[in-house]
Amino acid sequence: MKRALVFSLLIALGSHASVAGANGRFPKAQALVTRPGSDGRELYMRATFGVMRSTDGGASWRWMCEPSLGYDGTWDPAIAVTRDGVLWVGLPDGLAYTRDGCDVTRVPELAGETVKDLTTDPAGQRVWAITSAEGRRSFVWSGTPVKGDAGGAPLRWERQGAGLEDMHLMTVEVAPSRPARVYVTGQPFGTVRGRLLASDDGGRTWTGGVNTLADDGPLFIAAIDPKRPDRVFVRHLHLAGSDLLVTPDRGKTLSHVLRIKSSMLGFAKSADGATYWAGSGLPEDGVYRSDDRGEHFAPVGHTGVLCLHADGPRLFNCANPFTLGGYALGLSEDRGVTFKPVSGFADIAGPVACAGPDGGTCARTWPETRAFIVPDAGAPSASTPSASSSATPSDAGPPAPSAPSSRCGCWVVGGPNRGVDLGVLIGGLSLAALRARRRTRGRRDPAASARRCE
Repeated sequence: MKRALVFSLLIALGSHASVAGANGRFPKAQALVTRPGSDGRELYMRATFGVMRSTDGGASWRWMCEPSLGYDGTWDPAIAVTRDGVLWVGLPDGLAYTRDGCDVTRVPELAGETVKDLTTDPAGQRVWAITSAEGRRSFVWSGTPVKGDAGGAPLRWERQGAGLEDMHLMTVEVAPSRPARVYVTGQPFGTVRGRLLASDDGGRTWTGGVNTLADDGPLFIAAIDPKRPDRVFVRHLHLAGSDLLVTPDRGKTLSHVLRIKSSMLGFAKSADGATYWAGSGLPEDGVYRSDDRGEHFAPVGHTGVLCLHADGPRLFNCANPFTLGGYALGLSEDRGVTFKPVSGFADIAGPVACAGPDGGTCARTWPETRAFIVPDAGAPSASTPSASSSATPSDAGPPAPSAPSSRCGCWVVGGPNRGVDLGVLIGGLSLAALRARRRTRGRRDPAASARRCE
């Protein structure tokens, strides 16, 4: 039965069907990145309905809608931000970038490619991308800063090596202490047995790929030790839950450092690699922390997280805003023990301000979107009693148009999606694990089903 489920998920994994309107999904925050080299106040949040930008540390946001960035439906794009403030967005048919959320440019070198993941070097000057689609070779691409005039393009993109045959790539990361060391995870098309591959020449040639783990399931790179390029943390999602694995030898051996019975949706590390955090979507499993460079983890809090992001002394989490007292973005000031609300979807002040008589594509669809993402448009925001009406970010345009209120707030626990296929796979594996968990415990897990309002 489990084997049949796994292969059914693979069929779903290969599908990229779109849905109309508000894309048919419950609104939730999924990922958070900080502009490298900034004062930490410029944040970008990816949600199920687009990408938001904040210039005040997450207290308020401006919205970039999916069509303006070049995608729609259930595609959850990989995003990366470079030191110069350029936002890069991975698309099912290419790669796009924007400096202001209004003028969006496609990268010609990656036209027609399915971009699965993006990452930057620690300085935020270079970007790496992976492309992967069934029936085609998978590649690592390197974007390097342009010297001189190149028609305004901030990076020059080059495909690395001959690529990988029959390998469905999922994640990519670059070793902070050795930029030529690149890691990717993926699995052969038609399987869900993840592999970790390493390259010492920037992605031109690869070694590794042996998986002796007992459970099938995809692998996702969680972090690379900032001082030891051979040491990598990998998340492993499978039918029994989630494992955090570590390799000290660039993937030759993998050992368990943490195992939970739910989906490990968040992971973060301090800049020096002394502290690591892992988080579950379920509050009962909550947040775990390691204070010995990832050798051992211990539970420290009971907050369910949809993402984790460490920036200096700050630890952010993405959360479910449709629970009682819920929020979209939270902040921990006690190293993961507790989180306090920073902002909710009511703190999105509207779309980015673009030139034109009607403010652009996003301005036209904003009233409907706001009604969908804010259960009660007249209710106080998560951060302050009147933040939704007083928010004035530095990049704000005209006041956001009013929208009819909606009483219905529904949610499901999601995953660290880097493309629609990733979300389908994680969600399906997690659902199977939760069903098995309910059977063994003899009770229903409240976080496994949608919350319905009347």
